[in-house]
Amino acid sequence: MIRTPVSACLWFALTGALAGCSDGSDNSLASAAPSEADVSTGIPDVLPCDLPTDEISVRATESGIDYVRTPDACFDHLVDYPYSPNYADIDGLRMHYIDEGAAGGEVVLMLHGQPSWSYLYRKMIPVLVDAGYRVIAVDHIGMGRSDKPVDPRVHTYDQQVAWNQAFIAALELDNITLFVQDWGSLIGLRVAGEAPELFSRIVVANGNLPAFPPGVNPFTAPTFEFAESAPGATEFFAGQTGDFVENFQSWIDYAASAPSLFAADVVQLISLLDIPEEQLRAYNAPFPDPIYWGAIRAFPSMISGFNGQTVAPYAELGRFDRPFLFLAGEFDTNLGSEQNQNSWIAHVPGSVGQDHRRYQANHFIQEDVGEEIAAQVVEFMRDNPIPETGPLFNLRYCEILLVLATGEQLEAEVYNTIGLNDCPQDAWDALDLNQIRIEQGALIALRNGPRYWLMDRIAPINSEESPPVDGFGDIATFGELEMSLGGIVQLNSGATSENTPYVVNDVQRNTIFTFVAGRRVFELEDPDGHRYIMQSMSQMIDPDLQLYELIFLEEVLTLPEGWAFSTRVLKEDLTLVADGLARVVTDDLSNTYQKVNAQ
Repeated sequence: MIRTPVSACLWFALTGALAGCSDGSDNSLASAAPSEADVSTGIPDVLPCDLPTDEISVRATESGIDYVRTPDACFDHLVDYPYSPNYADIDGLRMHYIDEGAAGGEVVLMLHGQPSWSYLYRKMIPVLVDAGYRVIAVDHIGMGRSDKPVDPRVHTYDQQVAWNQAFIAALELDNITLFVQDWGSLIGLRVAGEAPELFSRIVVANGNLPAFPPGVNPFTAPTFEFAESAPGATEFFAGQTGDFVENFQSWIDYAASAPSLFAADVVQLISLLDIPEEQLRAYNAPFPDPIYWGAIRAFPSMISGFNGQTVAPYAELGRFDRPFLFLAGEFDTNLGSEQNQNSWIAHVPGSVGQDHRRYQANHFIQEDVGEEIAAQVVEFMRDNPIPETGPLFNLRYCEILLVLATGEQLEAEVYNTIGLNDCPQDAWDALDLNQIRIEQGALIALRNGPRYWLMDRIAPINSEESPPVDGFGDIATFGELEMSLGGIVQLNSGATSENTPYVVNDVQRNTIFTFVAGRRVFELEDPDGHRYIMQSMSQMIDPDLQLYELIFLEEVLTLPEGWAFSTRVLKEDLTLVADGLARVVTDDLSNTYQKVNAQ
């Protein structure tokens, strides 16, 4: 059964969205006054598991954190959740996680929000496991089967981030595909922004990472005292009349004080589908008594702890050039809004060329279309394989070109530092080109670098049909830098040097360049349809140019008429063969491209 979506601003307050209502309202819940039918959840009285108060045992960690542990009996007979529990010891607390699928498979790490737990991923886990992946779905400390610190004030934003970082370290996870939603995104995206090297792909589904500068946070922490006079959730949200900050502060205070804050109520209210009673019971299972509610009471208030610590991780994600996907629920008008989705697509370089979608779903998109988005994640992962990086990718090198006259033809001997040194900047800057020209008997001596290889491997072609070029590999010393002869460039008509933009030059070499599957490549296409793959990035013209910026290179280049730039992720290995001769072209920034074979 499809339920009537709640009003945008009402469920903004529920989801913890961090921007004003994006549905054209005036940020007032009263102005978007939902009808009685809109705010009625239709949720039956689904109570947590029955646990006598005298059976509750409060424990303590060595550091003095009092906590409770939900009895295993509360998780008996959960519908569609046949998974064995796993636990990691994090700061003396048990952090629960599901670990399903191939032990050696690629890792999909799934982080939930508030007030849900890993049960939210029950529709997605089987799809990903069947595709051959290792799926890890955690319960944040304080939720699900994880231990639950009693004092809500223990559940700060920085603490939850630190616990998740410790969990990843404890399991020694890397090459992670991260899937995050709601507060899972505010936690997980910061973790990814602070350690991007651990993550191969990121999927955000109705999520965000606000970057509050220090000193501008308008929210305050609540007192965490139960108020017996507090209204029910439906009555509370229907009565909101303030602006964005006032409304969200009210939600913070209400979550901290409401004596009947059942997780199932919130999940059902902002899911599109009518959730069966036995599944709603599963959402309440971890919380058999208010003493277990510390985390679900505190999570909304964690926003009050934002004081600039997300600024750097957000900026780092603006340099994340690995695959990034944003999925959104049409009825999540805040975290899933087109504005928020497009903002992230524009911010993260790795989003370029990906199949970002909007689903007929609400905030808890995993409930509404779990199987569908899991299938898309499988497709996303298969279309973006993790590259097995070879020894050359992102390797820094420099070249010296010695321009010589051979009859009426100009050619350049190309010496490079590959395999000898990484071209220290001080030694590179100290080179005296005029002295090198005189010593080598050249017409001109030119710098060509620093550069960075974009392929993964180079293999020589040495056969009777393709004998090595005489002199290749000979070592010369320029200033303090040793270099070897790696190629000879025939400077074609129209070129004043090898780096004249958009003029094709012939390079004598016998090599096979390999770009591995999963590698993002950058291409030029000339007016005749010939394609050229970028082989090296140059910092000669723009010394600050970085690899992640190449995705947006089309916005920078001044392409001649008929030329085009594009980028894509390889689904299989790509090889460029130079069997005695390579055809090479440069762009405005002196990045070099080799012509694709058989063209």
